[in-house]
Amino acid sequence: MEPQKTKIFLYEAALLLVGLIWGGGFMATRIAVDEQLSAPLILAGRFFIAAIIFGCVFWKTIRKNCSRQAILSGMVVGTFLFLGFSMQTMATAGTVPSSVGFLTAINVIIVPFLWWAIAKKRPSRRMIGACVLCLCGIGVLSLKLDGFSFSVGNGLALACSFFFACHIVFTGIFSVRVNPNTLVFVQFVAAAVLSILFFLAFDRNYVPLLHPRGFLSVAYLGVFSTCLCFFLQSIAQVHVPASKAALFLCTESLFCSIFSVLLKYEPLTLTMATGGAMIFASVLIAEYTPAHKEEPQAV
Repeated sequence: MEPQKTKIFLYEAALLLVGLIWGGGFMATRIAVDEQLSAPLILAGRFFIAAIIFGCVFWKTIRKNCSRQAILSGMVVGTFLFLGFSMQTMATAGTVPSSVGFLTAINVIIVPFLWWAIAKKRPSRRMIGACVLCLCGIGVLSLKLDGFSFSVGNGLALACSFFFACHIVFTGIFSVRVNPNTLVFVQFVAAAVLSILFFLAFDRNYVPLLHPRGFLSVAYLGVFSTCLCFFLQSIAQVHVPASKAALFLCTESLFCSIFSVLLKYEPLTLTMATGGAMIFASVLIAEYTPAHKEEPQAV
């Protein structure tokens, strides 16, 4: 394999790792909610932890590359990050995780067209086909035999899919213009500040109790699902087009189901296996799309 192709493969593998960690993040969020931790507290905790860790590790790079453009870019993606996760966290408390996972994953279809509208880069037909196949696979994976009813929680999950699509697209645009580490740190700080304001506005009377499993779940969300994952995403999206990145990131639904089976939250079914195979096939289709047919990165 050529050195350049090997490098691209590693960046794509990093996005796949993000999908795996996020798959576990769905379950961590559910555990935190079940332990009576409020959505604003979960959000404030995860972003505060991520900002502190990332700032300590990359402080020299962040300070060196901290510009007005980096701060403004980080504030934009940080706002989308906060809106996406706030909607998702509240949706997880209001409906079943499989429905949240399916509706969140609709961003895999939104991203190519949003990228087209903003960056003026048309995605290939093959990439759009892969995204549609991925979404169908997620639907088969997530929807149950008893049907699918639309609730307030489903509406929040649908809103979060749009904000996550915006986050993916603008991360792809800004990560080639400013230092990725600075971009990640500023968005963590912005999301943490918004989360704390959210907590003070709607949940300031909350009395924190000792919930070991809940706070361990928040720690997982802060260290792995937020700090590590968005670092990897920001670096990888310098080299991977937004529509393909969205496809890799949406494998979180597949990994969530795998974890559910391994931890015996639900049994392995034929529909689950079929949906998983469709998602895997969509990734293979995207992976073997000729490079010259992919939409180039924004400059």
